[in-house]
Amino acid sequence: MSSGSHAVLALSASVAATLGLALVPSAAMADAGAAAMKAPKFLQVAKLDLDVAGYVETRQLTDTTSRCSPGVTYTQTNRYTFETSKYVRTRLTNTVFPGMDGVITTGFSRAVGSANITGGITGFGTTNYCAPIAPDPEPVPPTCVKIKGKTSVALTSAVKSEGNEDDPVPLGGNPMMLSVIRSGGAQDFGSCSGGNAGIVELFGTPSNAHISTSWYPGVSLSLPTGLASVKLFNLKRRDRLRRSIVVAGPCNLARASTKSGSAGIPAPGALNADGDCWITAKIVLSVRRSR
Repeated sequence: MSSGSHAVLALSASVAATLGLALVPSAAMADAGAAAMKAPKFLQVAKLDLDVAGYVETRQLTDTTSRCSPGVTYTQTNRYTFETSKYVRTRLTNTVFPGMDGVITTGFSRAVGSANITGGITGFGTTNYCAPIAPDPEPVPPTCVKIKGKTSVALTSAVKSEGNEDDPVPLGGNPMMLSVIRSGGAQDFGSCSGGNAGIVELFGTPSNAHISTSWYPGVSLSLPTGLASVKLFNLKRRDRLRRSIVVAGPCNLARASTKSGSAGIPAPGALNADGDCWITAKIVLSVRRSR
């Protein structure tokens, strides 16, 4: 049932309740409701193997130092590395419910390989009160731990940006995103755990981009692959696709781009003032038709 039909039903129900009337759906509405409850149809299915390896790194400067005043300075680096270590099997499907667009996804693979999160503190220094004022107790650096887990991966359709709902589907089909989940890991996260990168700006602007070095298990990244659904459904057994995804920029507005084959390592940005944060990432995805 379309969103317009839902709105009409909701409004009719509200009016009926106000007037103390019983709302009896017409035969046409009943038929439409029955159609909406029909089982989904799997229009296309392709068994694919995915091999993923990459890293995400954030560097953030804390600097509250000042002459003759308590303060601290240090750079905190959080790094998340992950790999499937081998090809892992997935099943790409185009699922269509009556009255809705198709949903193209592989679902997440089983957890394999490794997923490690580390934190580190460098350049630690302090300032304090000058004589004759007694100094404050000296602060200590944040405590960092290493967290280990495993990796699950999936391919999902990109979500259109707001205001573009009526844009036609590209000739190559839906643009696909790579999503990565870290599962498992320690419960002692230390005091220098990572965080989200904030906004990730894309050249193509699907709106569900996400990237993180957070210790919390869950979806740690969702980034564009540069691959469209039609190409994936049409893969032959002898074919293999390889894409490199590179991210670089300030943590509140990083930029992602994709390249066929290999790509260089992004350069870290300069940290000049308290609160400056920079993120870099590189992920390599290989896709082949399952044997």
